[in-house]
Amino acid sequence: MSPSARVTSIDALPLLAAAMQKFRGEAANAVDDIEGEVRRALEWIHHDRKEYWAQEARRAQEGMNQARLALQQAMTMRRIADRAPTCVDEKRALDRAKRRLQTAQQKIQAVRHWETVLDRAADDLHKCRTHFDAWLEVDISRAVAALNDMSESLVAYILAKAPDEPPAEPAAAPAEKETDHEEL
Repeated sequence: MSPSARVTSIDALPLLAAAMQKFRGEAANAVDDIEGEVRRALEWIHHDRKEYWAQEARRAQEGMNQARLALQQAMTMRRIADRAPTCVDEKRALDRAKRRLQTAQQKIQAVRHWETVLDRAADDLHKCRTHFDAWLEVDISRAVAALNDMSESLVAYILAKAPDEPPAEPAAAPAEKETDHEEL
């Protein structure tokens, strides 16, 4: 015996089907937006940050070379009576230039790391997107079709005429009372 359905509003089925169609469109748009954001993040890490930190490393290397040269010049120019000059400012400038170069090199390594991580995540997203798109197209379409079929069946059921009732059987004649057998 199949379970019975309790239908309180036939109009709810087409509304649900329409809501599912709307969901399918909004979900597809949301996934498109996410994919666009991922592409922008990949572009940013692969090009903007990579180029920026490579350029910063070159600048830091040039700054370190200049600071080293300035320190050497100060040490040779300021030698007084066989005493080595302290050249504190030049040494500090060289230390700052070294730290700047070290920071730029660390950032270059971080960019390489995050390029790999983001590429993997983008690949995973693309795989999930493929499955999600298939679900949206196939399963949601099937569900909408099933809801539409149910709605049409219910409308057809309501519109169908009840079969004509069979004529009522005449009331049974009262049975003759059995009389005693007096025939003889």
